[in-house]
Amino acid sequence: MKKKKIWNTPAAKAVGRTKEEDIRFVLIEIAKGRHPAIKQIDKLFEILGTQLDKIDQITSPKVQLELLAWFLSTDGVLAQVDEDDEFFDLYADASAFFIDIARDYEDKQWIMDLVHDLAVRHTGEDGRAAVFLSLSEFLDATSAIKMAESILDTVQSQDLENEEDVLEALRDMSDGLNAPSLYEKASFLLDPDRSHETILDVANAYYIAGDLVETKRLLSEVRDPIGKDEEEYLDLSVACAHKEGDIPKAIHFAESLYEKFPKEFNLARLTQIVPAAKAEMLLDEHEKYRLGDILNENYIDLLISLEKIDRLKAYVSRFEEDLAGVNPEVLSRFVERLETMNQKELAKKIRQWIVEEPEEVDVEDL
Repeated sequence: MKKKKIWNTPAAKAVGRTKEEDIRFVLIEIAKGRHPAIKQIDKLFEILGTQLDKIDQITSPKVQLELLAWFLSTDGVLAQVDEDDEFFDLYADASAFFIDIARDYEDKQWIMDLVHDLAVRHTGEDGRAAVFLSLSEFLDATSAIKMAESILDTVQSQDLENEEDVLEALRDMSDGLNAPSLYEKASFLLDPDRSHETILDVANAYYIAGDLVETKRLLSEVRDPIGKDEEEYLDLSVACAHKEGDIPKAIHFAESLYEKFPKEFNLARLTQIVPAAKAEMLLDEHEKYRLGDILNENYIDLLISLEKIDRLKAYVSRFEEDLAGVNPEVLSRFVERLETMNQKELAKKIRQWIVEEPEEVDVEDL
């Protein structure tokens, strides 16, 4: 008897699949680059949005977490779109959804397995980064560190094609967990030559964690830095000396930092640790020799931070008409900060120069 021929079509394969299996199938096809819509970006956005809505309707948290992990695994498609594209909102929503469910889900090992796979299969795109940065929201520190170390072991024991991406995932995890020793390991595996940039990045991680001994250890490795590296080196040196209470040394580094890089942020560092009279002199000289005859938004920020209200009033009055050319969002931020300081009159003066951008009108609406 002749066997009946079975047509192997997508429609035939779909027959009998459950709702969960159907979502999983679509997401895996997209993640592996096999879905028909992979090069039709608008259609792909619609399909992904639909899958996210379907996941929301599933009642099992365990299944939701697994499908959300598959959703995040499709973030390779972000390489096809601009950074401000609405695609990124989809992945932000999916990450927040995953974190929210994981926070209350009791089987933490299941969550760790999913996150482990997300890290090891990292595409290098940002769709899943929020999950890595937020481990402390749904895992205890011990479990999270243990998982991250197992990922590090995987990197060191296997020849992964995406090794750099996995190490970046580890850096995100370490950053979120405030675990500088793990951050150091991942960073120097990425940069075995130990560039000044990486050394300073790791030193900053230790400083944020409050470990001055390790911060200074790394700073001692930096030799003759130039440009951005020198600025970062001096900034961290100021911070360490100040935190240790060695004000003369902090002033020494801060003066060098400002002389070489005369930015408002670096001036702020210096004026906050020198005597009041010296601070006023520095501000006078900065206005006279550094700023010129154009309004400087960063200087206004500096004066607000230092609460130099009289000086700020004089500066704003001098360049009041220039406020018309400042971004409305920046002016609004100034107004909010001044109102918080109860400087309502000055806030009102700046507010009157805020000009809202006209809304774009769609031709179809005319």
